[in-house]
Amino acid sequence: MFPSLSTLKRDLICILFFFMPAGFLAAQEDFRVFPYLQNPAPDAMTILWFSEDNSPGLLTYGKLNSEAKTDIVTEPLPAEELAYTSWEDTTFFGGQAPSAPFRHRVRIDNLEPATTYEYTVTQGTHSFSSTFRTAPQQHTSIRFIVYGDPETEPESTGKFTDWVDPAADTSRPYLTDQTTGYRNNLEVIRSRRPDLVFIAGDLVETGGEQRDWDEFWRHNAGHDSAYSIAGKIPVMAVLGNHDYYEGPYLDEWDQPGSERAVSRFQTYFESPANHSPNAEQEGRYYSMKYGPALFIVLDVCNNDTNGSGDDTNYFLLGEKDPLGGNAPDFGPGSRQYQWLEERLSEARTDSLFTFVIFHHAPYSSGLHNYLPGDENADNHPGNPVRVLTPLFMQYGVDAVFSGHDEIWERSEVSGVKTTPDGQEEIHTIYFYDVGTGGDGLRGPVSKFDNPFQKFLAHTDAPEIWEEGILKSGGKHYGHLEVDIVPGDTNTWQA
Repeated sequence: MFPSLSTLKRDLICILFFFMPAGFLAAQEDFRVFPYLQNPAPDAMTILWFSEDNSPGLLTYGKLNSEAKTDIVTEPLPAEELAYTSWEDTTFFGGQAPSAPFRHRVRIDNLEPATTYEYTVTQGTHSFSSTFRTAPQQHTSIRFIVYGDPETEPESTGKFTDWVDPAADTSRPYLTDQTTGYRNNLEVIRSRRPDLVFIAGDLVETGGEQRDWDEFWRHNAGHDSAYSIAGKIPVMAVLGNHDYYEGPYLDEWDQPGSERAVSRFQTYFESPANHSPNAEQEGRYYSMKYGPALFIVLDVCNNDTNGSGDDTNYFLLGEKDPLGGNAPDFGPGSRQYQWLEERLSEARTDSLFTFVIFHHAPYSSGLHNYLPGDENADNHPGNPVRVLTPLFMQYGVDAVFSGHDEIWERSEVSGVKTTPDGQEEIHTIYFYDVGTGGDGLRGPVSKFDNPFQKFLAHTDAPEIWEEGILKSGGKHYGHLEVDIVPGDTNTWQA
């Protein structure tokens, strides 16, 4: 038996900074996207970057402060998936949009667990230097951060989101525009020095628009390592409905539009293989062991039957439809569901904590909580994902992190789990909506009552103002920080 687990006890802590980082600049001429980390393991790390031309790059790495270094010369491949659309070319570039970049990928193997390495990438006449730390192999203290819904786009600059007043139930502009809000949120995340960062979907406003992805990497992979979060900390991603959306001026949700949008996501991110019989579903769901925890990432952006009470996207046809794409089903009987149960079964004996991350919040008081058949029913409901709760309960999942509704909310669902030796125990799963990365700051919908709600920033974090200055409280761009540390004798806590 593993040590007993304590509950997650951390709610939202929001800090606002009002300054412009000096390193927040456009990419230099040789790099389209500066180097960033993916797919961490105890003995390996992937480093990715994108260049403007097909010149080879040079990666030099070694243990921190060691004179022994290894050089790897890259063979760049054209990343045609990242080409600007004809609509973007005409609208924003006057027919002179940059050509698609070139992708450089290095998987560094045979590394030592929980060890810091330094690396330098040279591309053309420019270089980028930073460090990374491999995953621990044993149970040890770790810190990870989860947030959702940055929904980046160039138009975020100067765009102030509606900020609902919990007292008067009226809206006012938020204190900063969305670009500054997201940037300040990342500043706080960097200052906390986490081991891992997860984004619970909706990384960009429109998955099929390359300009929106350019904006995402300007925030996350800045040219100066002091301001590049992804160059030092693996930033792992989850698909959201916006990432499946090709765009209002393109094919929207139709095929192959949505698949073209997802191909951009798959080109940028790398995760452990899920071994799906459909190779196009690699990267859409995966699991990652990191020290004492197992992280399971799901794709719940669509489900058969289309437009039914089981579906989370009424616009996107399911994988069983001959006109549908490759978005995997998640309900009982689906390949993803079977894969999920296998991972949960392994986690009961291999991990101290099990966390699941996906986009659509299943328990919420937000606008995506409409049930099928409701008046003005939502076309991207989160309710269908509740079909997974019995499986989460059976295997003792500790917490579920989602976004989508863009309100800071924690719900708790209790039931019975089965221990590895077949015993039954009362168990509580903590469901978080952490969708406050850099886009909306919504309030609850008055007609909804979430009986599982235990904390809602809109009502449970009252704003304290003094002479026109907000001193504390309120609902802000933010994230969830989780620290896993040893507790009392033979216990661990998150």
